[in-house]
Amino acid sequence: MDAKESWDLPSLESNTEVQLYPTVGYPVDRGSFWRIQVQGRICQNNAPSLAKRLLLRGLIRALDLDDATAKSALFHDRIHGFLVSPLPRQRIQVSINDQTYVLPRKSKSSGLFQCRLDLPKKMIDGHPNCSIRWDNGIRPISSTVFLAAEQGVSVITDIDDTIKYTDVCSRRKMLRRTFAEPFIPIEGMAEVYQQWASRGAMFHYVSSSPWQIYDSLEDFLRAADFPVGSMHLKWFRLRDELIKKWLIIRRKNKFGVINNMVKRMPGRHFVLVGDSGEKDPEMYAKIASKYPKQVVRICIRQIDANPIDPPRLHQIYKRYGMIVPIQVYSSAKQLGSSPA
Repeated sequence: MDAKESWDLPSLESNTEVQLYPTVGYPVDRGSFWRIQVQGRICQNNAPSLAKRLLLRGLIRALDLDDATAKSALFHDRIHGFLVSPLPRQRIQVSINDQTYVLPRKSKSSGLFQCRLDLPKKMIDGHPNCSIRWDNGIRPISSTVFLAAEQGVSVITDIDDTIKYTDVCSRRKMLRRTFAEPFIPIEGMAEVYQQWASRGAMFHYVSSSPWQIYDSLEDFLRAADFPVGSMHLKWFRLRDELIKKWLIIRRKNKFGVINNMVKRMPGRHFVLVGDSGEKDPEMYAKIASKYPKQVVRICIRQIDANPIDPPRLHQIYKRYGMIVPIQVYSSAKQLGSSPA
């Protein structure tokens, strides 16, 4: 929707924060339009409420953090997204390739906003990737739209224990690695992904990590030299259940994101990369059984805490009637220099 149409946009205070997340665009209507998935968050950087401060103290106790760690810049950067105040029901105005649009959907109670814009092909042609920009006159920000041509190879990759150490099989270790420790890349994965990118592969990072730590994840991907790509994370609320049920909450929603991505880009081939720690093998097999002509490769990193052993593999093949073999690897070198 073009900004020429009359909308009453609210004036925003100087402590308003907007994030635009790297996203993907794909052709629709026989290639006459590009469908852009706009995604981001709007909030205010206010002092946290008493309830949030109490929950923060609970998290610090649950992780058994010493005083220096609890006061460190790293911990406060990781927790910042949970403590800001979301701005619900806000109209968001963005610019794409110098054209201005008011998003048809307002922000949710979490401050997240997400919608699709269909842009004429002529507006996008000539731009290998295009950018989304938000500007309130104070702190303009921008993010990339990765344009997926009708044909090509897309790598859908998990993050936790696939490209960085997280220890998802242990709630305590996972929470400490998420909030209180530097992110550590898994050896060789960035180099392999860069080789795949040099051969034309596009990357989509699909994870159950919280949107609230997006900035830290983006910094990690850049510092570790992983290829740029679209990001697809999960929303969490800071509450007591977050600590108690983190593992259960994490396991939901990834399937829907990946399934929709493969469905919306029927001409592309997909490589699915994950690990054996959670349900990646079963989830990827289910998707491959639905789209056998599109999913050309499944790669699963072996996790000792929950290995993918022969009985588990047998069950997966039996249940989903697998055509695409599952490659189980321990070293990134086993993946080779070509994505498919």
